[in-house]
Amino acid sequence: IRDSRIRFQRASTEFSGGGEEPSFPQLDLSGKLIIKAQLGDDVRRIPIHNEAITYDELVLMMQRVFRGKLSSSDDITIKYKDEDGDLITIFDSSDLAFAVQYSRILKLQILVGGEEKAAQRNQSLQPAQVTHIRRELQHIRDQVNHLLDSIEPRAVEVTSSTAENRSEL
Repeated sequence: IRDSRIRFQRASTEFSGGGEEPSFPQLDLSGKLIIKAQLGDDVRRIPIHNEAITYDELVLMMQRVFRGKLSSSDDITIKYKDEDGDLITIFDSSDLAFAVQYSRILKLQILVGGEEKAAQRNQSLQPAQVTHIRRELQHIRDQVNHLLDSIEPRAVEVTSSTAENRSEL
């Protein structure tokens, strides 16, 4: 069995060009930090050789990586995903150092200005609250339609899809 393994290794070495190195050398990323940064629907993968990166260096790097989408005047928030899938805010270099210790592949989400506040509002609503808000908005819509109809009646052709939509409300 050992002889057949040696012959197979020799044959595969000869097939790849006769040298000892494979025809497609792989990058050695062991011990390196990989940053996967997401801004909107754009995701970038960046290998980092110096894991002692500071928060300010990370911000500058994100501005370069997302050139045209981020500027130095943008108010950005950087978050990473922890083991539970929660987004944890990186506020300074000590937060960044902790995030790097957590994982060799750091998945970052970049939020610009108001995006962070909108994301926080959406995460803070419970399903019952969403249902209540939806019902209130539907009630307001119905009142507005009633008032508009009282000012100038409109002819509405009731189709099956219109009837289904109203029955869902």
